[in-house]
Amino acid sequence: MKIDPSKDPAHRDRRRRRARCVAAGVAAASLVLGACGSSSSSTQASGSSPNSSGTSSHSSGTSSPAGKSPVHVGSILPMTGSEAFVGQWFDHGVVAGIHAVNAGGGVLGGRPLKMKLEDTAGDPVDAVTALKTDLLYNPKAIFGPSSLSIEGVIREFGSLRLVDLMEGGTTQLDYMRYPYVFRVFPSDSELLSGEAYYAYHVKGCRSAALAYTSGSNAQAEVGPVTKAFEKLGGKIAASTTLVADQSSYLTQVAKLFSANPGCVLFHMDPQTASTFFANVRQLGHMNVPFITGDTGTATQMGKAIGYSYASKWVTGMGAPPAYSQAESAYLDAYDAVWHTRNSLPAAPAMYDAVIIAALAMDAAKSTTPSVWVKDVEQVSNPPGTKCYTYPSCLALLGQGKKINYQGASGNENFNRYHNVFTSFEVQQFSSAGALHNVYLEPASVLSSLY
Repeated sequence: MKIDPSKDPAHRDRRRRRARCVAAGVAAASLVLGACGSSSSSTQASGSSPNSSGTSSHSSGTSSPAGKSPVHVGSILPMTGSEAFVGQWFDHGVVAGIHAVNAGGGVLGGRPLKMKLEDTAGDPVDAVTALKTDLLYNPKAIFGPSSLSIEGVIREFGSLRLVDLMEGGTTQLDYMRYPYVFRVFPSDSELLSGEAYYAYHVKGCRSAALAYTSGSNAQAEVGPVTKAFEKLGGKIAASTTLVADQSSYLTQVAKLFSANPGCVLFHMDPQTASTFFANVRQLGHMNVPFITGDTGTATQMGKAIGYSYASKWVTGMGAPPAYSQAESAYLDAYDAVWHTRNSLPAAPAMYDAVIIAALAMDAAKSTTPSVWVKDVEQVSNPPGTKCYTYPSCLALLGQGKKINYQGASGNENFNRYHNVFTSFEVQQFSSAGALHNVYLEPASVLSSLY
């Protein structure tokens, strides 16, 4: 039987040691990293290639052909832990973005970006250690972390005067007021509205069951998805909270289906899903739509459920590339470093984050975050000449024009809370494991539900 990490004395001791190490500060970080158990990391300049585990194997960055000094940036992502697959998505996008900027001439007339990746393990305490380690390299921007660990560091960026561009759907950031933090992917509030809308209007589900794991990220979705579904006229017939990675969920599955739901809305990690859906099949209930968010488009999730079943009964949410020129540039960069044009989910938004940061530095003619932070919205928001690639946007800036970058993941227009909005595709796996779009939900419809 698996032990709950929060109740494991050794785990608590490790967390306390990490917290004490973080308190020692950056100046002493080089002396305490070993005791803290900080993750190993490496650097990246113009690209990298995947290793056998599918995570980044970043190589030491080199200067541009002009020999100009690199601009250091940091990346703090969950590369291990239950949602390491999310970190893999985001890392693929960051690396592709860095390649695109460096291949496009670098920033400020030829300076290449050089990235340092640190692992948060999806833990707020580890995120603090990861950020402190990255700070040793004097980064000019930070990319990440994800929803699981952002609360551990989000208050630090203002005092550090350091720009952070992160991706993660947590609803806790819907009305954030952190001037140095920008979220480049829509909130789960919009994503969950899409799930509810698809369930009610497309699948005709009027009575839904909820199956969400007990983690804070999953539990934060319960309220918004319930609100959206009930606003449409639906009813929540049953709900269960799953402790992740248990050996059986037969009791919970039986409880859910005793209410005869017309569909199931869910959020769980792939390992939990493997057991949960095996139990669903065992009890004969694999016969209603199962609807989830962007984790439902992960290969790991499709394999956990089984493609033959997922292709009939399970859908996830994916944000489509809104602009063909941006998508083409993104896939060129992605292919250059990952040797495939089959992008991982959610990677385009982190690619956009890198492009936006580089353009903001170019617009401000400075790599100092407290200087170029004001230019993030200047290069991404209207009005301005629309542009879709780093070189074309950079050329317009060189002509003295105001630009409006249109990204590979959407318009990337930030509102006053530094959030963005986009349309969503409902996606489903084929029996062979290939994703395809089954429905498009306009942003205007989704924003009206929350």
